[in-house]
Amino acid sequence: MNNIKPNCGPASVAHLLGEAVAVTMDRFRDQFKRYAGPRWQGYSYIKDCVSLLKRHGKVEEVAGRGSLKSFVENHTTPTGEYLIRVGGHMIAIKNQRVFDNWFDGADPADCKWSRKRVTHAYKFKAA
Repeated sequence: MNNIKPNCGPASVAHLLGEAVAVTMDRFRDQFKRYAGPRWQGYSYIKDCVSLLKRHGKVEEVAGRGSLKSFVENHTTPTGEYLIRVGGHMIAIKNQRVFDNWFDGADPADCKWSRKRVTHAYKFKAA
């Protein structure tokens, strides 16, 4: 776990699109000039993640807030897919499980982000 790159945005988008993180990182490089440099390791902005998701489906903002654990309990559906920002970290929620560059299907109550406040939330539906 010590070699995890700061690529939570591309990793979360990759989980929602069902593709490899390397492919999604190439999509970021192709679509946004700011990520084209050779030293970029994956740090990204929420607006760019949403923009990339909009190219592959429908994205709508979700109004609910609170901790990640309470957000998943109160504002997600069992089969829904979401892009969530907690603090400075981005997470994909699929089937009410956490997917990012740390976890592949963790319980939101047991992951390291469970008590962090949700600052941005978007529901994604693939085209």
